[in-house]
Amino acid sequence: MSFDLTGQRILVTGAAGGIGAAVARVLAGLGARLVLTDRVSCAAQAAPLRDAGHDVEEITLDLDSADAVTELAGRAGDLDGAVLGAGIYRPVDWDSEQWDDVAAATLATNLMMPMRLARAIAPRLAARGGGRLVLLGSIVATTGGSFPGVGPHYAASKGGLHTLVRWLAARHGGDGVLVNGVAPGVTDTAMVGVHDLTEALQRHPLKRAARPEEIAWPVAFLCSPAASFISGAILDVNGGAMMRP
Repeated sequence: MSFDLTGQRILVTGAAGGIGAAVARVLAGLGARLVLTDRVSCAAQAAPLRDAGHDVEEITLDLDSADAVTELAGRAGDLDGAVLGAGIYRPVDWDSEQWDDVAAATLATNLMMPMRLARAIAPRLAARGGGRLVLLGSIVATTGGSFPGVGPHYAASKGGLHTLVRWLAARHGGDGVLVNGVAPGVTDTAMVGVHDLTEALQRHPLKRAARPEEIAWPVAFLCSPAASFISGAILDVNGGAMMRP
C-alpha cells in the first residue's frame, strides 16, 4: 500500500484547471481528502469527485497577499501535505512596455506566493509530526526556455522555486517534512495553448506534449509513503526534452 493516501488531508493550489485539476483527481483516486483552492471557483472539479464519494472542500481565494495566505492556512486547518501548483505564464518580451508589470506579477505569483504558503504550512506540518510539500516548477528553470516566448521573468520565477524547494528541504527535513519539486516540460494545458508548438514538438524525443495526468502521477508519488526517503529533489517530468548529465 505504498501509494495509498487514504485519510491524508492535502491542499492543492491552482486546482481550477490544468495540472492542478489533474493532481486533484489523482490524489482523490488514491484516497486523499482534498482542500482545493484557486482564485476562481473549483466547483467544476470538486463536484464530480464528491459524486464519486471523495471528501473534497473548496476555497476560492486570490492569494495575492500575505493576509490571504494566512487566511487560507487557517481555513485549510490540519493538513498532511500540500501541492503548491498555482502559477501564471505571461509570454511578454522584455522589450515590451508592459514587461515590468508582467514580470512583477509573475514573480509575485510564481515565487512569493508559494514561499509565503510554505512559510505558513511547513511549521504546521512539523507540529503534527511531519508531512509533504510538493512545489510545481518547470523545465525552464534549467533550460531558460523550452520554446519561443518564455521570458526571463517566467524562467527566473521557476528557477527561484527550485531553489526554494532545496532550502525548505534542508530547513524542515529534521521535522519530518519532506519537500520536493516536479519540473514539467511542455504540457497540454490552456496556459501553453497560446503558442504554436508544432515545430518544438517535432524536435521532442516523444514528439508530443505531456498530458496533465502525466505530471499529476509523479506529484502523487511524492505525496505518498513510497517517497519516504526523497527530499530536496526536483523530479524532471519532460519526456526526455532535457536530460541532466
